[in-house]
Amino acid sequence: MTSAIAAVLVHADRSPASARRAGLAADLAARLGAGLTGASAGMPYIPAYAPFGETFVSLQTEVITAAQRDVTAALSAAEAAFRKMAGKDAAWRQSLTTSSAALLSTLSRAADLVIAGPSAPGEDDPLLGVEVSDLVMSAGRPILVTPHSMERLSAKSAVVAWKDTRESRRAVFDALPLLVKSEEVVVATAGSGDDIRGASDVAIWLKSHGVNATALSENSSDAGAAEALVNIAARQGADLIVAGAFGHSRTREWVFGGVTRSLLSRSKTAVLFSH
Repeated sequence: MTSAIAAVLVHADRSPASARRAGLAADLAARLGAGLTGASAGMPYIPAYAPFGETFVSLQTEVITAAQRDVTAALSAAEAAFRKMAGKDAAWRQSLTTSSAALLSTLSRAADLVIAGPSAPGEDDPLLGVEVSDLVMSAGRPILVTPHSMERLSAKSAVVAWKDTRESRRAVFDALPLLVKSEEVVVATAGSGDDIRGASDVAIWLKSHGVNATALSENSSDAGAAEALVNIAARQGADLIVAGAFGHSRTREWVFGGVTRSLLSRSKTAVLFSH
């Protein structure tokens, strides 16, 4: 039996990209018969000290209240923009005590798919924005990263980035509810003989679930693998790439493999990451 996506969680902020993402999430949730929850968070910025010295002590309560008011207003604006696109039946969660990435990671315990993405250059929301890389590595759920300009994900054609690793196996399994609805899926690899055999095996496994899947080997170095995947997606008319996310934490900063990093920063196609 194919697993189902019954609960979709999407990040929301005040950027134009967020409104498009909310509409995309609402459309996708409706097609999957899934519930939808929007979520956002921001912590009030309280300066540790002030240049005006002792006067700050008497103003501290006012400073804290003003900072909380700013974040509360930002969250209200984000919720209004989300509901305008997602409809009245969507749920909403927010927090003033953590970051959006931390809140979404926590809420992902009750989600089958988490949707997030970057804002357009110069349109970042400094209070409510999310660092997508943190979310990909910490949520423990598949993360659908959508480009800032994308308004709808058809997933009629998809590309699976195959490398014979745990992350890739996890990704293709997590994406199965979307892939079974696709008209065409290409399992693409630019790796070794083992990867090529693995891609063929995965295509056969997908076919056993009713997916129209084929395997494809593309000549490419590791350095050019992300570009090759994007080119394959363009040739296939695909608007979804499925990929394992490779990386580890070092001194509280996520360090990614080259393909993961390139797809996160450069892809104009939606990418479903699993880690």
